[in-house]
Amino acid sequence: MSPDGEVTLKLEKHTLETLVDVLNTVEFLKNYVNDQVISDISKLLGPLFKLLNAIASTDLIDVLERALQEPNLDKAIMDPPRVGMWGLLSALRNKEVQRGMGILIELLKAIGKAAMELK
Repeated sequence: MSPDGEVTLKLEKHTLETLVDVLNTVEFLKNYVNDQVISDISKLLGPLFKLLNAIASTDLIDVLERALQEPNLDKAIMDPPRVGMWGLLSALRNKEVQRGMGILIELLKAIGKAAMELK
């Protein structure tokens, strides 16, 4: 604080630019956000949070996380193998593929059942 009671701040140029950007963003949000915008956002986020809660209450997250960390998946994404009808039929003999197909079939049944309940 200076002798006359003024506070002096020394800011680097990039810090000042960042502060100006933050203040401009706050001003934009202040002018943009109103009751209608909040209502629209809550209509979008409400079902999303319900879905996330339902997924989080199952082991699906753990299964998907482990599956996405599989090194062979990464390799297949970078250089996808070509699989024909015989390759697909051959893969169905693999226990991991059978388990994955079982999970997908149960998921499809649950989706079908939920869709029928909406009618």
